[in-house]
Amino acid sequence: MRTSSFGDEQFKDIYSESSFDKNLVFVIMSFSEEQNDSFSAMKDECKKLGLTCVRVDETIGSGIVLKKIYDYIERAEFIIVDLTNERPNVYYELGYAHGIGNLSTDILIVARSGTELHFDIAPLAVKFYTSTEHLRRIINASLISMIEITRR
Repeated sequence: MRTSSFGDEQFKDIYSESSFDKNLVFVIMSFSEEQNDSFSAMKDECKKLGLTCVRVDETIGSGIVLKKIYDYIERAEFIIVDLTNERPNVYYELGYAHGIGNLSTDILIVARSGTELHFDIAPLAVKFYTSTEHLRRIINASLISMIEITRR
């Protein structure tokens, strides 16, 4: 059970116990024109399963972005991480998600085929997709399994 995290210490957000927002899926990925289709596919597949899918750039207001990211990582029932484009912030946020106690069944890691996985990430289970339609199938099947496993 999570009782506090790095973000709690840094931003003075102390939680008394582990909690998450049921049906909330937070997506960690690079922001680029080429990734917009991937995010739309993720969002569509989540909606079909009754899940709410968000990415930090959809939030309103001018608050500290890193705090919003920490909040979403801590609150999300599930996290999807797309390693495509090999962005350092994506790796950092994945590390944070692992560090605060998310289980492997809480995090789905995907990447476009051909993406290089760096040293610390290479041993993790990553699902590679070849197209947006392939990504849709991966997201749907994976989230159905994740829901079944975590909600027993």
